[in-house]
Amino acid sequence: MPSDTAAAVTITYFGHSSLLVEVADPGGTTTRILLDPGDLTPALDALAPVDAVLVTHGHPDHLDPAQIRRLRSDGAVRVFGPADLTEQLREVDAVTTAVEPGAFDVGGTRIVVTRTTHETLYPDFPLPENFAYEIGGRVFATGDSLTVPTSPVDVLLAPLAGPWMKLSEGIDFVRAVSPKTVIPVHDAGLAPAHRNLHRALFSSFAPTGTVIEPLDSGESVTL
Repeated sequence: MPSDTAAAVTITYFGHSSLLVEVADPGGTTTRILLDPGDLTPALDALAPVDAVLVTHGHPDHLDPAQIRRLRSDGAVRVFGPADLTEQLREVDAVTTAVEPGAFDVGGTRIVVTRTTHETLYPDFPLPENFAYEIGGRVFATGDSLTVPTSPVDVLLAPLAGPWMKLSEGIDFVRAVSPKTVIPVHDAGLAPAHRNLHRALFSSFAPTGTVIEPLDSGESVTL
């Protein structure tokens, strides 16, 4: 459970790297922020209106224009992310904002932006701009990066697998950040047996005091 001073967050996992982060405001309102709605995530047709979409980088498994078209909001969908958002979403009813390192607010929720480096796929293979987001002072999302935050975080969205990482690197990342809670993400490329193995090893080697909280598609947790 959150401390007396921390805003409660509810996180719903939709698959791969797409999650809904709902931050409860002390005044009684809730800010709904969607992360990385890509093409390896099931269609988001039934999702209630969101206040904003945060995109870590422009690879299709993190940003799919068809998913943005499915979203509902009060007016055009607000999408924040790398500078190439505008071109990728040129045929979508969306208001795009290129982020830079720093901070901005969505409703009553503070978003802190860090420019990171997309992990290497292969030498000389071109890589997109990648950003990490700290949401509401509690949740840290890194996209395709194993960048350690500069200050402690409560909830880490930790990549479970990818063509740019080894399982041991993911475990080292969790141990380096040492958050209260880890929600494994970026797992659509794993067969069920391998997904279960990776989750189990994350749990086995997690630092003392860190809880691994795996979610299946559509599952939620409040922290």
